Amino acid sequence: MESALPRYMDKIKSGSLFEVAEVFRDLHRLKKTKALSFGERRMLDTARGLVSQELSAARSVDRATVEKELESVLNEGQA
Repeated sequence: MESALPRYMDKIKSGSLFEVAEVFRDLHRLKKTKALSFGERRMLDTARGLVSQELSAARSVDRATVEKELESVLNEGQA
């Protein structure tokens, strides 16, 4: 099975917030089903940081608040 990491890296390098957010979402979902590899964890952390940085700047709120909101939204519907 081919690794998705090169595809994720291309999306992050694209500079598109939408593509970075897609990587963040996909890896966050994957984390719920299996343990992430070291590379996947690094990619998730990178994507999370970029998304929270952009949203923080756009909304003029601190990154910690944005990261809390992101986790809350991504965990909705899970018990």
